[in-house]
Amino acid sequence: MRKLLPGLILVIIISFTAMLLNNSILSFIETLTIGILVGMLYTNTIGVRDTFMGGISFALKRMLKWGIVLMGLKLNFSLLISLGPKILTIIVTLVSFALVSSYWLGKRRGLNSKLSILLGVGSSICGASAIVAMGPVVGADEEDTTISVAVISLLGAIGVIIYSTLSQLLPLTDLQYGVWAGSSLQGVAHALAAAGARGTDGMSMDIGTIVKMSRVALLGPVALILGYFFKGNKESNTNTVKFPRYVLYFILVGIVHTLNGNFHLFPTAFTVSTYHIDIVALLKQAGSLFILMAMVAMGLKVNLKSFEHKAVKALTTTTVLFLCLSLLSLLMTTTI
Repeated sequence: MRKLLPGLILVIIISFTAMLLNNSILSFIETLTIGILVGMLYTNTIGVRDTFMGGISFALKRMLKWGIVLMGLKLNFSLLISLGPKILTIIVTLVSFALVSSYWLGKRRGLNSKLSILLGVGSSICGASAIVAMGPVVGADEEDTTISVAVISLLGAIGVIIYSTLSQLLPLTDLQYGVWAGSSLQGVAHALAAAGARGTDGMSMDIGTIVKMSRVALLGPVALILGYFFKGNKESNTNTVKFPRYVLYFILVGIVHTLNGNFHLFPTAFTVSTYHIDIVALLKQAGSLFILMAMVAMGLKVNLKSFEHKAVKALTTTTVLFLCLSLLSLLMTTTI
């Protein structure tokens, strides 16, 4: 454990720095993206000593898995069922379209299949969180995962601005606008921010939240499919690309959380003296911190010299994908 401490302390310091920056001058950028950027800046200017590498690798591999499992607490399968077949069909169609199109576009632009599919996963499911969860499933390296997170986060921020501007201009009902924002924007924060452009207490916000979280629920099934595909992919090493158990635990946590929310099987909150303790809320915060620490660790392993050229190709590829996904979503939404 002593060998891990120097690297873990560095990761923790950068993680809290990212949170402070997000809460102050960089509130328009996701904390995960800030963490990656600060990590990249540190390693490419100051440099990382060998004594730090053990803790950095631990954060990247172990804490990432813990964070993904705890993401299951954000799932609610009851909401998915409540949407009805028409909206569910739109969601599944858009996710499938994004994955296939991203793979095809990426290959046309000379990107490897793992980076191509990660860009599609981030575009269609839940942004950076889906990318870091799916990276090990497809056997992607740190550079491909980092590029994907950076590109998706950038486009998501731009998308929020565009959607918020169009929210009052397009002839869409609150229901339609909520479905459009929830089904086509990248990260959860992006979708909710745009969906709330017509008012956070309106139908568009509620619908956007439900639709977006339904896309998150597809992370498990998509992981199963991609795990099978990449296990036999020529670019993958079949000895190292295995379907990770933590994705199954992620689904299991989501199922248990949904059942407990519906049937109150066991308490998740209690009061001690004058303090109210919500176990689910604490675990969600812990999961977010674990994922942030993993993102910082990922940034600390990025060499900018090999990053730039591939990142430009990834950005142009994903921009085209985002435009196509947004237009297709808009067309399908108008039929509701």
